[in-house]
Amino acid sequence: MKKTVALVLLLYFCYFTAYGQQKPTWDDTSQKTWNPAFEKVEIPSTKDGKIQYAYMYKSSSKRPQPLIVSLHTWSGSYNQADPLTKEIMARDWNYIHPDFRGANRTSQAMVSEWALSDIEDAIQYALKHTHADPEDVHVIGVSGGGLATLAAYMNLDYPVKSFSAWAPISDIEAWYWKSVGRKQKYANDILKAIPDKEGKLCTQEAVHRSPLYQVFPIEKRKNAHLYIYEGVHDGYTGSVPITHSLNMYNRLVGELKYKTSDMGCIMQQAFQDSDLVSPEEIISLVAKRINPHYKENAKLFDRHVHLYRKYRNISLTLFEGRHEQIPQALGLLPYKQIVTDSKYSILVIGDSNAEKKGGWVDQMRKMMPKASIVNLSESGRTIGFDNNGKSHLNALKNIDSFLNKAQAEKNDMITSSCAWVLTTLKKSFARNSRRYHKIYVRFWLK
Repeated sequence: MKKTVALVLLLYFCYFTAYGQQKPTWDDTSQKTWNPAFEKVEIPSTKDGKIQYAYMYKSSSKRPQPLIVSLHTWSGSYNQADPLTKEIMARDWNYIHPDFRGANRTSQAMVSEWALSDIEDAIQYALKHTHADPEDVHVIGVSGGGLATLAAYMNLDYPVKSFSAWAPISDIEAWYWKSVGRKQKYANDILKAIPDKEGKLCTQEAVHRSPLYQVFPIEKRKNAHLYIYEGVHDGYTGSVPITHSLNMYNRLVGELKYKTSDMGCIMQQAFQDSDLVSPEEIISLVAKRINPHYKENAKLFDRHVHLYRKYRNISLTLFEGRHEQIPQALGLLPYKQIVTDSKYSILVIGDSNAEKKGGWVDQMRKMMPKASIVNLSESGRTIGFDNNGKSHLNALKNIDSFLNKAQAEKNDMITSSCAWVLTTLKKSFARNSRRYHKIYVRFWLK
């Protein structure tokens, strides 16, 4: 008998926009509460034998699933709450959140040889203790975690499939002086980690630990993807200038194309090579914080893209945002997509992310070619209020019409059980709609 599934995705706008938040959730080191589904584990270091802690999630799927290695931020540690965990549970992927010597204010932290060894150890531990696909390992981090992601790309031995660095630091010395100029605490952190004999910045060690100046293991990374994402307003409304991302991209692509790691030579080539970011473009983006022609570019979900470059498996995306990692980060990974032959019937009620061409619903159609999918998503849809006075964008108010339309398109689409689920949701949110500003609900009714 044909299986029937109702998949309902209802997104409610957050009360605060990205610009209105004082402290992004991914960078809140005070939040250390973890869902019980995530196990605290102890990993002996192969470098010095010290125990390094981590939080790990093991997929319940019988099929091998991806392994996500999520790296904590500059001032965080393994127990720093990670917003990615909700998505991990929804996708039922394997996950590990290692410590790699904690906050970046000690000599063994801040992408030292010990910290990088800890990341390698965490990958091996997770592969041994979960049913993860060893060919589907992805490293991701933001800010200080972005620095660690770039350093992992330049140094790890394991053949990681993808590295996603969000708002990364690539040049520790440059970031130190920028932090001194803005009187930020990060300058003092760096001094604590890599001081010289006089207590000043050890420039040699800063260069040694900076991904921008490290040896590029081209052969080792020939099959790996590197994604660099940066909000165009970072450095103004955030702590890391966009030049860290721009320079890192140029350096790697320049070395691939011109067999040199010298940034002076690479920037000379950038004047005439459209695969690189030219000095004029860099100056314009830093000064204006906008590309006047941004509307000509494809969006990154709901974000405008000001600059996009790609060469082989290395890409750079400068998007409308600040020092942040967007909530849909996991959806951008090149994970193995298992095509299912299950004949599910699926009703999707969502917003612009589900409506857009090439969005997650179109991707789901490719993954489930035999499924019957009715997509009633619309940009601006909410859960329980009339967006800008438009009642047709109120999902709760229009659930009955969604059911009727779905049934008209697919006679066997909505069963009584599916209707019961939607009706129950409607009643629940009618009572509590103002208490909720985001919900993700998935029902597999067999």
